[in-house]
Amino acid sequence: MSGTELAWPLAQQGCWAAVATLGFSVLFNVPKYALPYCALIGALAYVVRAGLMNGGIGIVLATLPAALVIGVLATALAQRFAVSGVLFSASPAIPLVPGSYAYKAVMGLVMVADSPHLEHSGDLLLAAFDNGIKATLIILLLSFGIALPGLVWSSFRRAN
Repeated sequence: MSGTELAWPLAQQGCWAAVATLGFSVLFNVPKYALPYCALIGALAYVVRAGLMNGGIGIVLATLPAALVIGVLATALAQRFAVSGVLFSASPAIPLVPGSYAYKAVMGLVMVADSPHLEHSGDLLLAAFDNGIKATLIILLLSFGIALPGLVWSSFRRAN
């Protein structure tokens, strides 16, 4: 897919990610002045991940740069407004959470437990394990990518 063919679907996905981010921002009582920033961060992070995935990178590895986008922008805005970085990072991270992989992992385990035939249980168990590992790694990289810029920034501030 060329760049122009990819731009429109990525723009649409970014807009929907911004809507989801705004919904969670309102749910978390984010102040009105921060809502546009949260929406922008959420859209940018989602577009980064979707663009990398369209380029052939897996969802697990594509989540790290998206999380770094959230972490860097949240840290910069938190310094600018003298607030906690969580204000700008919590709601943009929610659209990146791998709910479908976690659901498939749990449902696979339930289906293995309910299966009377053992011949198909191995395949179900492997699929559930694969989905569970993906969900776990995505959440770990999401947490790491969001936290790293703030930790680096605070260590530079302490050194000076």
